[in-house]
Amino acid sequence: MTIFRIPTGIPGLDQITHGGLPANSTLLVSGVPGSGKTTLAMQFLFHNATPTDTGLFISTVSEPQARLLQYMQQYAFFDLSKVGSAIYFEDLGAHLLEKNGDSAIHRVEELILQQQPRYLVIDSFRSLIDLSGDTAVIRRAIFRLAAHLASLNCTTLLVGEYQAETLPNTIEATIVDGIILLQNQPDELRDLRGIRVIKLRGSDYEAGEHGCKITHAGLQVFPRFRTPPTPQVYTVSSERVPFGIPGFDDLLTPGGVWRGSSTLLAGDPGIGKTVTALHFLLNGVPLGDTGLYITFQEDPHLLRRIAQNFHLDVQQAEESGRFNILYASPVELELDEHAYAMQTAIRDIAPQRVVIDSISDLQAASSRGQHRFFDFVYSFTQWCKNQGITLVLTNEMGSIFANELTFTGHGISHIADNIILMRYVQMRGEFHRALTMLSTRGNDHSKKVYEYFISENEGPRLGKPLLNAFSFFRETEHA
Repeated sequence: MTIFRIPTGIPGLDQITHGGLPANSTLLVSGVPGSGKTTLAMQFLFHNATPTDTGLFISTVSEPQARLLQYMQQYAFFDLSKVGSAIYFEDLGAHLLEKNGDSAIHRVEELILQQQPRYLVIDSFRSLIDLSGDTAVIRRAIFRLAAHLASLNCTTLLVGEYQAETLPNTIEATIVDGIILLQNQPDELRDLRGIRVIKLRGSDYEAGEHGCKITHAGLQVFPRFRTPPTPQVYTVSSERVPFGIPGFDDLLTPGGVWRGSSTLLAGDPGIGKTVTALHFLLNGVPLGDTGLYITFQEDPHLLRRIAQNFHLDVQQAEESGRFNILYASPVELELDEHAYAMQTAIRDIAPQRVVIDSISDLQAASSRGQHRFFDFVYSFTQWCKNQGITLVLTNEMGSIFANELTFTGHGISHIADNIILMRYVQMRGEFHRALTMLSTRGNDHSKKVYEYFISENEGPRLGKPLLNAFSFFRETEHA
């Protein structure tokens, strides 16, 4: 039997719930103070309620109703014309304080019978229980209300301040069809918001924690990036994608890398990863490839200046629609939110080449744990592969002898198809750039270490092979 779903009007939430909330269900919206529970409930009401399918918002003692409406008017989803015509507000605060929770639940039932709403919100439902003097009486009242709601053509949100660790032991968790848990944890200079569907009776959903934020538009959810449960079927390309850098496409990999593959540029700070990645994108423009440069290192103005120094016409490439820049400051970066922005940009412009500079910044932004970062990189790489995108990732690292070619204990060989190692070597008392193709999956490649030159007049190019290239503190000679 197909379950009819009610769209929430909250970007990203319907993706997690696979289409919206099950119609005529009762759901518990829980979380700590300030996590966005009331905002979620109001956004749901204003998105769905109409004069024929009305909504009813019942407040208890959590917040005065006049102040609640004052705050809600700041959101873009608030529509004053719906107040009193499509959405009705009732305040049980005085009734609850004078009497008890059982009496208040009786009043709720009376209001439901009078209004016959299609959408109902009770905020805060926990107050009905906390202000009740008799546990047995309030438990019977709650079961009676749950049975009543189950018989109605009404989708209900019960809002309350419940902690994740104590929620399973509450009577409220047992009577509802679904539970949505909102979180808000301080993370140094910012708040780390999250949302998790714990239960959705008779329905599948995207498990785990997802990022979210509250803006002028209201609540927005960023579903966590996941790899499809089974690999998608796509045509394996035999086409080569050249870097366009002298020496790369004939010495490192014959003809370039495979289209749809992923390449990791790992190297020391200032070694030339950004310049190399920029050339990879812009050299694809004359070949008809569209490129997207996702950066956290350089703001777009500085990136254009770097390209200009190497006589690369970024302005013409941007005006042609073949080159695009997506920039986010690493200071305010949140992994799930930016993953959503990257997906959106890729779907909008359909690029054939994508650069992320650098995944080191994404790792630093992974406030939800290093395993979450590793899962994201793997999932995003596979997603790009399914789109036929040739992907280049940059990663800042130190000495290879310090086991730097790992992500929090995970080897990266199965993440990237090609790994190019870039680092400094000492030659005749000076530091020089050196480069080698460390590995390339399913393809032969040069095993030599080459000197790597970057100049404004000639751009980047591969030099001659080096001897003793990894003797960092010893003189290095040409072969």
